[in-house]
Amino acid sequence: MQVVPIDGNLSNTGVGIWSGSDGVGGIVQTHQAPAEFISDRAGINGDGKIVYYTHGDAYRLWIYDPVAGVSAPVNTLPLTPSSFNGQTIDDDGVVGYRAGLPGGSGLASTGAGSSVLHIVDNGIDPGSPYSYIYTPSMNASRRIAAKVSVGPPGNFTKDEIRVFDTTGAYEMLAVDVDTDPSSPFVAFDNSVSLNVIGEVAVVVRLAAGNQRAVYRLTPTGTGVQATQIARVDPSGPILELDAFSPVINDQGLVAFRARDAQGQAIYVGDGETLLRVAGKGDRVQTDLGTGQLGQHDTSPVFSGAPGINARGDIVFVAGLHPDGNNQVEWGSGVFVARVASGDLIFADDFEQ
Repeated sequence: MQVVPIDGNLSNTGVGIWSGSDGVGGIVQTHQAPAEFISDRAGINGDGKIVYYTHGDAYRLWIYDPVAGVSAPVNTLPLTPSSFNGQTIDDDGVVGYRAGLPGGSGLASTGAGSSVLHIVDNGIDPGSPYSYIYTPSMNASRRIAAKVSVGPPGNFTKDEIRVFDTTGAYEMLAVDVDTDPSSPFVAFDNSVSLNVIGEVAVVVRLAAGNQRAVYRLTPTGTGVQATQIARVDPSGPILELDAFSPVINDQGLVAFRARDAQGQAIYVGDGETLLRVAGKGDRVQTDLGTGQLGQHDTSPVFSGAPGINARGDIVFVAGLHPDGNNQVEWGSGVFVARVASGDLIFADDFEQ
């Protein structure tokens, strides 16, 4: 998702999307005014369809179809959202998102000939228990996970992680200490990631030690198994967790942004093993020659949240400079760290 020249004319720019693999690709769709802005994240499914939104005079949800080679607007009727957030797309072409609606917001999905409101907040429906709904994540079963604040309008002290089906029925995976004083969690970050079996990855703040940590929440049928993937520890390796959502694949691998002794980095873990995938100063091969991940100043090395597929390959955006010279900017690059072994559950190494 980027600002691009229209028809190669640098004096006429718009917003567009890039798509490709293995270092080969290009701008596949552009939008001109009044669509002056584009979402900073996109959802992509196994067929290569990409969901995103543009806005300027109005918000519009789009799906790019690589077979047709063009983007088409998504018909969300009977819903008429004024904004979109957290859009994802499954392999059936169903799109999940948070919809801005008159008076508040709701979790919605569109596809298979229908648009469905899973839940709304009590700014829309006074009978709703939800005072605020945060950035969601949808899986292939059309279930949507989100952090929600539970309480009367304007009350944001009691937060929960819930997974909703299309009827609004939910599975509660975690609550904070304001909801249940015995909870191990003081707070949750605002974005989550949901996989096909209903596991959720989320960054939490722990009651014990008041440290931030990455957790995987697994429904067991009789309860929830909370697995710590990583936590902030002054002795390392994780010194800080960045304010971006972790991502989880269908095998339960969780990737996330962090800071270690070398600087900002991408890590992946399964609850038993933790691996540094890439980070500041790492050397990478590019079309400009050997480069290093980094910036010429204190700007963040990475942009946005990473992504992970079913194999465990991890994609990320990072700043880039020539090898050994961080005062020459090469801009940013999109990188894929591929699993280097045949172990799809957890690899011993990654190739960049």
